[in-house]
Amino acid sequence: MVDIDQNITILSLDGGGTRGIYTAHLLAKVEQELGVQIRDCFDLIVGTSTGAIVAGAAVSKISMVDIVQLFDQEAPEIFKQKWYRNQLLFSKYSQETLTEVIARHIPSILLADVETPVLLTCSEITTSDLHVFRSYASKKLNSKNPNLDISLRDAIVASCAAPTFFSPKKLKEHYLADGGLWANNPSIAALAEAKTHFKKDISQIKILSIGTGHSVSMYKERNGWGFISGWGGTKLISYVMALQSQTSAFLTQQLLNENYLRINPVIDFWDIDTIRHLDQLKRLAERDFTEYISGIQDFIQRDNVES
Repeated sequence: MVDIDQNITILSLDGGGTRGIYTAHLLAKVEQELGVQIRDCFDLIVGTSTGAIVAGAAVSKISMVDIVQLFDQEAPEIFKQKWYRNQLLFSKYSQETLTEVIARHIPSILLADVETPVLLTCSEITTSDLHVFRSYASKKLNSKNPNLDISLRDAIVASCAAPTFFSPKKLKEHYLADGGLWANNPSIAALAEAKTHFKKDISQIKILSIGTGHSVSMYKERNGWGFISGWGGTKLISYVMALQSQTSAFLTQQLLNENYLRINPVIDFWDIDTIRHLDQLKRLAERDFTEYISGIQDFIQRDNVES
């Protein structure tokens, strides 16, 4: 746990389905070129949905190269639509398949056994409330963490359960869905966590925030704006999450100024379940690593960077 008089450096990872390969590849370049491991560079790692997969891997001592391979090899299986799944009655994809993939790549450990502090976001759909998983006890009101006996795998699956794409995840008394419904970019949640649970002043907080692509061509002029004809059905889910990401980035930037670095490439509209653009996303990550490397170095703990 970070001492109260120390600064806190946070890695914030957006949701975005298959576009998470951009995040993983960018972080893989950081590990390879700087000779570091991501988990050693930050005091807290916060992830939503696909960002929760990357965050969970990082704190599990899994290299980011391996997670890039996860997206390359497993995304076609996770997002393989079964002909017999009627989307009017069932989620588009199988939660069981997602769970099996996570189990193949993330170790079977409890949140209590995770050494690097990690926070994963979810949405509680029964009570219409936010829900977070922490791997550490809260300092706020000296409270205990009721979720330390939850497995890291289950927390990740819950954070990934995007409405209509996957079924909600039931854990204890909670029905949990994708944290992207309120924190697709969890930067503002990370900032709140640093202030309330780690007792930090604004001046003590630094956040490196990595997105999964901001579409500037999501909607065009249409004759009708019905749920399917205009808003595009499940496309509306992507729009809501994208808007939340932009809002979170704007608010966090206003509060932290130069202590907030946001890396988020401009893309065409690529939905969260597309697998056609994985190679292009990796190329974007390599481009952005070159552009932002000096800034990234300013946002990671210098003692961990090879000279």
